Amino acid sequence: MATLRDVLPDNAVIVNESPSNVIPFRDQIRASRPGSYYFAAGGGLGFGLPAAVGVQLGQPDRPVVAVVGEGSAQYAIAALWSAVAYRVPVTFLVLRNDEYAILKWFGEFEGSQGVPGLDLPGIDTVAIAAGYGMKARGVEGPDQLREALAEALRSDEPELIEVRIAPGMSF
Repeated sequence: MATLRDVLPDNAVIVNESPSNVIPFRDQIRASRPGSYYFAAGGGLGFGLPAAVGVQLGQPDRPVVAVVGEGSAQYAIAALWSAVAYRVPVTFLVLRNDEYAILKWFGEFEGSQGVPGLDLPGIDTVAIAAGYGMKARGVEGPDQLREALAEALRSDEPELIEVRIAPGMSF
């Protein structure tokens, strides 16, 4: 999140659908302009990708970054197709932890450990985005992430960047 903070232009808009990382996000990112931050406080999954496309269409003069977990992305993955088809220059930052961390946390909170279907090994959002015709790449570490984000934010096409993060909730 610190790397994202460092490269975000002052006029950037962020759509956040990475509920297991909301605390570190809020610790690092300070959206100071009206209309700069979108988040589904009610916990609904699947709004992030299409919301980012819509926000970019509504605010074409501002760069839009969607911060999305790879699990959340699966609820509305076809929004990547819309971004490509209509040349909507959103930067999609996928945080990959190979699990539905927020759902695991809720299960543990409710006393249900080991809920099936919450591990997500092998979901390759880079390949999915590339299949839609989008420039997509995986990066490792803050230096590669910084470079990829800076490049994507300058692009007039949609781009997806996937970075691995540690599993579990980030508090």
